[in-house]
Amino acid sequence: MSNQKIIEDLILFYVKENYKKYLEEKNIDKIPTNQIKNAVEEIYTQRKDHLKDFLKISLKKVMKDDYCGDLIVINICTDIFNDDELCINRITREIELFQNK
Repeated sequence: MSNQKIIEDLILFYVKENYKKYLEEKNIDKIPTNQIKNAVEEIYTQRKDHLKDFLKISLKKVMKDDYCGDLIVINICTDIFNDDELCINRITREIELFQNK
């Protein structure tokens, strides 16, 4: 499995876990469709730096001796998080798909 695929999987896991936490905190079953993007923007802004740390720690655990190194992970994160609007739109779409299942 490539580094990029592992990172994508970890990000999706992170998003789903934070989505579940958000539902619990708000005491709701799902986010109304017209409010998903606002919720994602709120969570993304608050958790972006934590997500980067989560990726580094998780990659070290998952890859063990094959860990690519902090510098490479930082560069990948920089590429991924370079366009906040694109990230927010992608996460919004993932949550919409997740809620419709």
